[in-house]
Amino acid sequence: MGKGHERTVKAKKNIFQAVIFKGIGVLIGFLYVPLSWGYLGVYKYGIFLLFISLLDWFQELDLGIGNGLRNRLGETIADRDEERARGYVSTAYYVLGAIFSTASFFVIIACYFIPWNKLVSNKLEVEEGTAVVPVDENELMLLAMLMFTAFAIRFVATLVYQIFYALQKVGLVDMFAMIGKVAFLIIIYLLIYFTDEGSLLLFGIGKTFTFAAVPLIVGLYYFNKAFKPYKPSYKLVKREYFNGIFSLGMQFFLIKSSMIVIFSTNVFLITRFVGVELVPQYDAAFKYMSVFILFFNIITNQMWSANIEAYRKGEMSWMKNSMKKINLIWSGTLVAALIMVAASPFVYKIWLYSAPATERPTILLTFIIAISVCITTWVNSYNIVINGTGKVRLQMYTWIITAILNIPLCILFAVVFELGIIGIVLGGIVCMIPLAILSPIQVHKLLNKTDTGIWAK
Repeated sequence: MGKGHERTVKAKKNIFQAVIFKGIGVLIGFLYVPLSWGYLGVYKYGIFLLFISLLDWFQELDLGIGNGLRNRLGETIADRDEERARGYVSTAYYVLGAIFSTASFFVIIACYFIPWNKLVSNKLEVEEGTAVVPVDENELMLLAMLMFTAFAIRFVATLVYQIFYALQKVGLVDMFAMIGKVAFLIIIYLLIYFTDEGSLLLFGIGKTFTFAAVPLIVGLYYFNKAFKPYKPSYKLVKREYFNGIFSLGMQFFLIKSSMIVIFSTNVFLITRFVGVELVPQYDAAFKYMSVFILFFNIITNQMWSANIEAYRKGEMSWMKNSMKKINLIWSGTLVAALIMVAASPFVYKIWLYSAPATERPTILLTFIIAISVCITTWVNSYNIVINGTGKVRLQMYTWIITAILNIPLCILFAVVFELGIIGIVLGGIVCMIPLAILSPIQVHKLLNKTDTGIWAK
């Protein structure tokens, strides 16, 4: 681990740390599912997952500022320009703070006018017939308000993580995420022990505010210690810094918005066209197979910033070598994915012990989700280079087209072809094919300096 280019050594060290922390986090996440399912019941747990999915949509309110900040910080740190780095950080905090303060105000007001019981069906089909599950509309409204408030706090607070990413210290970010998961696991056990029946309100508040508190504490600590040179100051908020972040950030915003449409609408589509009672089944299968996405997220978070530095310094050979290694890793995950699919019935039986066999994911659903996950990680592995160079125009256009096609295709497969939950996943797979083809082509052109026209923008 200590041999090779200094950037490579740093990458190996942080990826190793991140794998350990992320691995522990994944195991804790697996514990969440049966505990949450058993505590809330399938219906309330489905509602909770729907709310979390809806919150994902609001991530795009940052207008790509977070990712834009990461790239600009990576460049200024490579250039050793601390003054501009602090200006970018200060401007990002100010803009995001203003956006989410305003958004919180309007969302809270809007919550009073949303027909919550129409958004979430009050009937759950079970084998014995139709059972009415009482969920108070005022409880749903209050839950939505509090969860969004916590989400807004967390979103602004996590800007500090962009500094860790720019400094290529992804391992610490995953350590903080693990701490948040441990804290919420403790809260779940406390809820099970001290409350007689599943409280959707307490459960939702417990999760969102726990995950908001951790980055808030991290920011308060590091900005008075190691990150003091980057500590936000209102005096350093400038339009030129905003333009620098926003010009690139807007493209990342459109890319991320498209990703949200593709990956976060599945829960909503299943709820609307298949049934909310099947949401936990999809969520469990996705969590099981998404360990590969989490693993590639570790690599992406570390190598993205490393590629920013390498591209800034013109070290193309290093970028080519790192891409070859990432391709080898991806090939290994294909074999692991097949093994996990084959073992899934046995794993679900042990893992989802509190759920009846009929409510557990099928092996077919798991296999289709595995295909979706492998295509996603394939695309993400090439986006490491594309994002690092900042030449994301083609990627942006392709993601937008993919997002436009996603919902109609999902409905086509699920409703018209009557494939149900399988059809929802298949729709997303078909949409991702253009990205899976174009991303490797662009990376080849970038690394060989033959990129021209749209490939170079």
